[in-house]
Amino acid sequence: MPLALRLPPLTEHLPPALETRPSRVASWLADVVDREPALAARIIGEALAVTNRIPLGHSRRLDVSEQYWKAAALLWPRLEQKFIVASHPLSGESLDAAKAALTLASELSIAYKRLLAHEAGRRFAWGGPRRMVALIRRTFQATLRVLTNSYLTYAPVPSHTWSDAHDIYMFTRERRVHRHPVTLDQPEVTLERLYLQALLLALANPYGFLPSQLATVLQYLQEHAHLAKLTPVPPVHRMARAVAIVPVGHDFPPFSANKGGATDGSKLFLLAFDLAFELQEQIRELEGGAGLREFANDPQAREQYLGLLKRLLRQWAVPPARQFNRLPSRARVVMCAGLSGVWQHSRRTASGAGAGANAPPMTQCRVVNHTAGGYALRQVDAMPAALRVGDLIALRIEGRGGVQVAMVRWFRNTLNNGMLEFGCELLSDSPEAAAAAPEDAADGELLPVLVLPEDDDPDAHGAPPQLAAPAGAFALEQAVSLRRGNATGFAVLTKLVEQGPGFDLYEFVPVS
Repeated sequence: MPLALRLPPLTEHLPPALETRPSRVASWLADVVDREPALAARIIGEALAVTNRIPLGHSRRLDVSEQYWKAAALLWPRLEQKFIVASHPLSGESLDAAKAALTLASELSIAYKRLLAHEAGRRFAWGGPRRMVALIRRTFQATLRVLTNSYLTYAPVPSHTWSDAHDIYMFTRERRVHRHPVTLDQPEVTLERLYLQALLLALANPYGFLPSQLATVLQYLQEHAHLAKLTPVPPVHRMARAVAIVPVGHDFPPFSANKGGATDGSKLFLLAFDLAFELQEQIRELEGGAGLREFANDPQAREQYLGLLKRLLRQWAVPPARQFNRLPSRARVVMCAGLSGVWQHSRRTASGAGAGANAPPMTQCRVVNHTAGGYALRQVDAMPAALRVGDLIALRIEGRGGVQVAMVRWFRNTLNNGMLEFGCELLSDSPEAAAAAPEDAADGELLPVLVLPEDDDPDAHGAPPQLAAPAGAFALEQAVSLRRGNATGFAVLTKLVEQGPGFDLYEFVPVS
């Protein structure tokens, strides 16, 4: 049965300057990749886009595509260095690099999908399944690169990426090659395992990762994705934990079964029970002091890795079901990002003074929707604030007094016109500007910190008080001198809750 993929139409018009001879293409690419990364990727992507849309012999298209793949593999790490450390919305060189990286990945995906569609439509196949498996392997690799670049840039996944990936996997099941090894020297790596990596990555809420975390998750999936299972048979308990639905025939990623929703047509079920057990065991070992050797002398890195594993466990095994419906809104918001800005606006709110000349300006946003726990916001200011996932932000909602403190949890970046939507989790309605120093510090060494007080209601069972301090200023289980208003006391930092750009967030216990 032919494999029907969503591919751009072919044109008979061949640009005179386009080179399609593999040896000449290889020589040209070797010269282009030495240029500035964003420029090189844009030139290569444009040439590949034209190649993808002209008739070309199968063998020649395969040879040329492999040359483009090798060049892209050299460029992607250089491109990532341009935008993974940048704040959002992206602009200038970082925006150019992000667009070029995503376009190049998309065009390579189209190239291999066109090759695969041709191979699948052949009446006779020579050499057994090896040629087909090799093409499907490369197609899944290109798809994973499209997803990776989309998540790194917080941009939407290009159209038809998921629908084609689902169709290709179903094709492998029909041909009974889904568990065929992709190489002889790695018999454990199968086509299904490559597909599982893409599914599990999407289930991990990747738009909320820091760029450095995405690489760690990809490495983890290479080692452990085989523990998840795909089946067309519905589980006994559809709403059970560690079950996700793969919407075959639809252009969107898998979603957790406990979040509800229905899709027409066929579907697969992704079972992550064994993967969840493995995660639980690794978390138990790390909490017990055992674990990976690279963390032996770096407890902070160990805590960060432990936090990431716990997050993966939540997303793959017990994803939080939404407790409140998102309510649409058009309320206006002003916001300021960064610990220093949040501290200054919190202090002025407490004193009743207006924003002084030294206070960072607040920029305009609009509420897209909201729940009791946070907001989805869209930047509408002519000069949008620079944001990163994990930033602390101060919010002042139209029509209500005081400042709220929230943490940026995800981005939705159009890569056009500076438009950025982002989600933030509300941390406190009553932040308190304070100052702190190590217990034995000399007078005058107090640092500005932000206290997020506990709930006044003893029956609310809310979070204990928290303290946001400049990154690296204090350590876990350290005693600090804490000045709140006119009173000075002591506190012990008992738990590292979050680490974001420029700050550490601790739970603390006041000490008399």
